[in-house]
Amino acid sequence: MEDQANNTTSSNPKPSETPVLNISGKVETTQKTPRTMGKKKADPPPPTVPETSKINPTTFPVIMGRILLKSNDPPEPVSKMNLSDFKQYLCLLCMDKPSKRKLVSHMFISNEKELDSDFLKVRKIYENRKDLKILEQVTVYTLCARSLFHRVQMKLTDVEWNKQRNIFETDRIGERDVWNVTSRLYDLENEETEKLFNYAKFLSATNS
Repeated sequence: MEDQANNTTSSNPKPSETPVLNISGKVETTQKTPRTMGKKKADPPPPTVPETSKINPTTFPVIMGRILLKSNDPPEPVSKMNLSDFKQYLCLLCMDKPSKRKLVSHMFISNEKELDSDFLKVRKIYENRKDLKILEQVTVYTLCARSLFHRVQMKLTDVEWNKQRNIFETDRIGERDVWNVTSRLYDLENEETEKLFNYAKFLSATNS
């Protein structure tokens, strides 16, 4: 009788185990889902990154302009890809106005490829001016020439600007007047570079 009872007990199925809740609150079942016969379903392709978000010689000036100018206006388009087109300069043609003891500076933006031709165009404007004497050409390399251009317009408040704010006059004091103006431009360019470093530090600190 005891053996028969043992046989009866072993033949009965075990009661089902109580379901266990996971941390999400859903019931986990012990039954495994059968595998589907056939080919394994391919993983979805990774999201594509828009071409405009990549950093290259074409997009770099746009990115710099957005950071430094806080603007989405892109620079003027170029006809073809050329690395020298994107090495930007803030340029000054410095002239003497002896009658009023003034130093006149014509400011414009250029790049390595067109630097000589741009200076030539500006020089031709003043070649026949008897009241002006051309002194020097000044070039300041910058990551974003538009941004530095606007910074000069805002920061040089002790000079006399024309209506277009691309030509300014300063009092002519001595032989180092051109050097003094150039030094101020480099100081302003250093401020632009500092803005980029601070922005990079901000992105690093915020894990952006």
